[in-house]
Order: sequence, then C-alpha cells, then structure tokens
Amino acid sequence: MAYPKIEIMVNTAGLDAITAGMRERLVSVVGIAAGQVETRAKQLVPVDTGATKNSIQQYPSDGGLVVAIGPSTSYAPYLEFGTRFMSARPYMTPALESVRFQFLEAVRQVMEGKSG
Repeated sequence: MAYPKIEIMVNTAGLDAITAGMRERLVSVVGIAAGQVETRAKQLVPVDTGATKNSIQQYPSDGGLVVAIGPSTSYAPYLEFGTRFMSARPYMTPALESVRFQFLEAVRQVMEGKSG
C-alpha cells in the first residue's frame, strides 16, 4: 500500500533580515542587566575585609549572551546561604531579583522588534 507523501518546505529567505541586529541588541540587554546585578550585589554583600565584595565579577560567555556574575572567595556561599552556625545574608539573589522584571521587559521588547 502506498502512503501519501507530504513535503513541507519553509522558505527562510528574508529571515536573516528580520533577525539582523537582534543578537547585538540582546547582548546589550544582557550586558546592562549584568552590570546592574554586579553593582547591586556589591552594595548588598556583607563587608568585613571587603574581599568578597572586591571579588564579585562578571564572566561573559557565548559572545555576551550569557553572563555569570558572582564572587570568587571560598566562603561566599556561606554568606549567601548561611550555615548551621550562621544565618544567611543573601546578596546575590536579591541583586538578581532587583533587575529581573526590567531585564525580562527589555528582552520582550527586543523580541518584538521595539528596542534594545
């Protein structure tokens, strides 16, 4: 028995024109948000010697579409999450939350072609 064959073809001509510049605008949005998170984390981090505050940095990858932000001191997670002997004193999570809605709105606007 022969089965009907259906071919589906998607013409992607012009797709590059639609997305042209989108990556650059998204990289810009991510970079701005990362800078805001870094700044806010440095404002919120508990300071004794200042080592953790001074170690908070951005680590971009994927051409700037991904940016990890955080401290490099060995005890930084204990400050953020606490221990059985010490209450948590979060600074990275609140810093991220402080820019979340602005970031999502900026990404939405880029995706809709409105701005970046």
